[in-house]
Amino acid sequence: MIVGIKVEEEIIRDLKRLDIELYVRGQHGYWASLRVEPDLISQIKEAQKEDSEIWTIVEKLKKQVEFRLDDDNVLWQGTRLCVPNDDTLREALLTEAHSSPFSIHPGSMKMYYDLKQHFWWSGM
Repeated sequence: MIVGIKVEEEIIRDLKRLDIELYVRGQHGYWASLRVEPDLISQIKEAQKEDSEIWTIVEKLKKQVEFRLDDDNVLWQGTRLCVPNDDTLREALLTEAHSSPFSIHPGSMKMYYDLKQHFWWSGM
């Protein structure tokens, strides 16, 4: 079946973007048949929408935070230094933050939020 369309710039751009060849004669373009099948990547993307295992992974991704190792193999969570599960280190950080000459006893929550900008530990 031959289908005729009015040639417009927008339509031509869309067809080129889809890698569809259009032969234009005068003010109309025609093609004898058009068979567009999704490529493998498109099929995979569509199948992901229905796959429960994929969605389980996506949900886990939402809960994860970004960790990275720097050049010295030091672990960071974003821009925050990761503190090991060591009460002595954590207490030292809290003491330092509380007794710093730059802290004017801003209160425990303010001190916590200030620490949280620079350090991370599990359960923080």
